[in-house]
Amino acid sequence: MRRTTFPRIFPALALMAGLPLPLSLAKAETSPPAYIAHAELERRYGLPYSRFTMIEGARIHYADQGKGPVIVLLHGSSGSLRTYDRVVPRLVDSGYRVIRYDEPNMGLSGPAPQALYDRPLYPVVVLEGMLAKLNVRSAIFVGVSSGGAAAFFFAARHPQQVERLVLSNTPMGRADGKGMTLSRDLARELALSTPGQGRKSKIYRPLSYWQAFFRFFTGEPDRVSPALLTQYYDMNRREPVPDRLAMVEALDDAPGVAAALDAVTAPTLLLWGARDPVLPPESAAGLKQALHNTQVSMLMMPDVGHYPPLEVPERFADSVLAYLQSVTPVRPKAPPPSQR
Repeated sequence: MRRTTFPRIFPALALMAGLPLPLSLAKAETSPPAYIAHAELERRYGLPYSRFTMIEGARIHYADQGKGPVIVLLHGSSGSLRTYDRVVPRLVDSGYRVIRYDEPNMGLSGPAPQALYDRPLYPVVVLEGMLAKLNVRSAIFVGVSSGGAAAFFFAARHPQQVERLVLSNTPMGRADGKGMTLSRDLARELALSTPGQGRKSKIYRPLSYWQAFFRFFTGEPDRVSPALLTQYYDMNRREPVPDRLAMVEALDDAPGVAAALDAVTAPTLLLWGARDPVLPPESAAGLKQALHNTQVSMLMMPDVGHYPPLEVPERFADSVLAYLQSVTPVRPKAPPPSQR
């Protein structure tokens, strides 16, 4: 897939973030926008343990369940904390406190003031604020897609607060998506539903777009339920804000990404869906190579696509638990044998 005409933005992550594509791929919308009110989203998708707090001027929806060592779950572009609905019970039952939240203007979180959007890596700023609100001094961080990128950028800034990292199908830069060919259905849906007026366009994606999206990005499309499709459709037809490009632009800064990955010292698991059309196993190998200063483990799921916690949540949870409890139960205290 050739690059977009956007400066510094690679198409694969732009697609997953629900951002406009170049004018050459865009056509007029076939139906008027059917935006959904925020109150209606809360009514439909609020959880018994939903909570709200203000962080940097944004009303953030979060959930905090269980007791024990803290695991923070970070969702990807166009997603929500409900990405982990079927992962959380296994983690809580195994003795962990699990925190997850919706990024600003995603899920049930409100938009942020422009001052926050203007800050570099504002998703990391929100993560810092959430941990401070909940008095979390250290945690295990699990992120899928761009949520994994937020996790490794946070780990670079705050190594003392990161016990372990689990990065699932996480992009690391411009090469991601190079050569990707969209399915015919998804390419058609993109063309029909993208207005093409640039970064501040209001985008309305019909249900048929999300059907084509998940047929393309999953290893086994039958794993995507009608309820999940409806949830993504609803949560991504809220009244949009001008800009959600912070993580896209941060990942397009190759020196900045390299420096962040070089600064990661927490033991890291790359838990990867190998049928990902954007980030195939070669992308995981590149990410492993870039994590120079830590112990990296890698587990491939050969039948899974870009969103493992959505496709195989129980297996995803069990893999995380096995890594935490068996592969890296403690940090080594002694120096390496060659330095003793």
